[in-house]
Amino acid sequence: MNLFKIAYKVVRANSKSIYKGFGFKHLSDATQYYVHPDNQSYKGTTTLCQPIGEAIILFSSMLKAAMEPEKEKPFGDYWTSSNKDEFYLEMGVPDDYHENKVVEDQVCSYKAHLKGENLTICAYDSEGNSIPGNMNHLHPLYKLLPAFAIMTAREMERVSQYRNIMEKFIGSPDPETFVNLNEDLYQMHKLDDYNVGYDDVPAIDKEDFSSFSSTYETIIENKKALASDTAVDVIKFAKSEFSKEQLGYIPKLSSEFVLPNRLTALCNAIQKGDTLSTLFHGPAGTGKTISCKLVCQAIGLPIMETINCTENLDEFVLGKFIPEEDKIIFKESYVTKAIRDGGAVVFEEINFAKPQYLAFLNSLLDDNGFVRLDNGDVVRRHKNFRFFATMNLGYFGTKELNQALYNRFNAIIEVAALSDESITRMLVARVPECKPMVKKILGVYHKLKKKIEAEELDIVISPRNLENWVRLAKYESYMTAAEKSIIPIAKCDRVMEGAIRGILMLYKWH
Repeated sequence: MNLFKIAYKVVRANSKSIYKGFGFKHLSDATQYYVHPDNQSYKGTTTLCQPIGEAIILFSSMLKAAMEPEKEKPFGDYWTSSNKDEFYLEMGVPDDYHENKVVEDQVCSYKAHLKGENLTICAYDSEGNSIPGNMNHLHPLYKLLPAFAIMTAREMERVSQYRNIMEKFIGSPDPETFVNLNEDLYQMHKLDDYNVGYDDVPAIDKEDFSSFSSTYETIIENKKALASDTAVDVIKFAKSEFSKEQLGYIPKLSSEFVLPNRLTALCNAIQKGDTLSTLFHGPAGTGKTISCKLVCQAIGLPIMETINCTENLDEFVLGKFIPEEDKIIFKESYVTKAIRDGGAVVFEEINFAKPQYLAFLNSLLDDNGFVRLDNGDVVRRHKNFRFFATMNLGYFGTKELNQALYNRFNAIIEVAALSDESITRMLVARVPECKPMVKKILGVYHKLKKKIEAEELDIVISPRNLENWVRLAKYESYMTAAEKSIIPIAKCDRVMEGAIRGILMLYKWH
């Protein structure tokens, strides 16, 4: 039995609306929100159906109650075998599902058991007695709810990305994520056939299984521990540690940039010398270089040189011989001056660099740090020298860092994508005129990111693109400005350009 295909033919007689489903109805077209790369429909569209949508809503509500028992009364849980090939579900039916005629009054709970292709489900009354029935007719008892709920549980346990999307949806429900959950579940299993039975589901030996709620208790404890890591007072370098010239290179960022609490402890480790080398990595436009500057600003550390490894890193990174009058002299670079006299250097996009130009870092970042110059001099690492690097992962043209160099970083920090709040603050601070349009701009940004990620495209949309867009929009319409700043991210791919224009057309820009 192919339940996924059957689901598109099943709809409640009293309503076509997906209960709590953001206004979507049975067979709603949700293409504007998300299209799975494996979508093979004739029109390439995303269509939702009521049984899958309502099962996901009910299942996510059950998980939310299990995650926040102090706020909501738990009404169900699921259990997973150690090898993730067997699943068991017990799920109550909230009162509002009866009041709104989503589920028949006599159905108070469900059980389901899934192992391989074998699926058993059953509905129960208020006394816990199984309600007789079969799978020949799917409308009574709305039997598909527990079936898709336990399949969603299986997807969460086996596919980490799906679990991340579900947890995001539970924390902040929105139509885009809802469509994502529906479409991913359908596309991954639309061809699956199951041996489905409607029968009393016997309880499993839960000693051999782990439940979602018990697993999440550990997660909650760890999240609380992370949340309890509050900001500490940052220790600064004394101004006497640096020359007047060096002090002039201490970053001075505008007030829109704020040091995150999670970096304050790192600041102190860098200031005290326990962390000499720090690597920030993450997607384009997330503020990796800004993070370096924020740290150095906070501790009063001058940045003596910033090198973009895609353009400026060559064999002369430590200095070179140049003619001066009638002599040839060796002129040290600012990198070498920082190594000799103290201060920080930042290597941007370090994984674009040719490995031979980074070889000096192995000796520089060792315990007895030094570099050997082309003129034969050996420069010992100053006690106040600090090394920062940034890199994007998986972008065209990047390389994996040599493992020996990677291991020499004392701290490696992933810089996550900027929050909507951070992007808004940045855009409004730099281009105040864009404030009325920020929500629409963010809508375009997120739709494009989802499309790029879903189709694994070799293109990038970053907050920098948004800033370029709003700056141009001061002088022309947002649609026209997008032609010069947002459309070009498609790299002349006409299909992608059309898709971007389609997303832009969803909003009014005046």
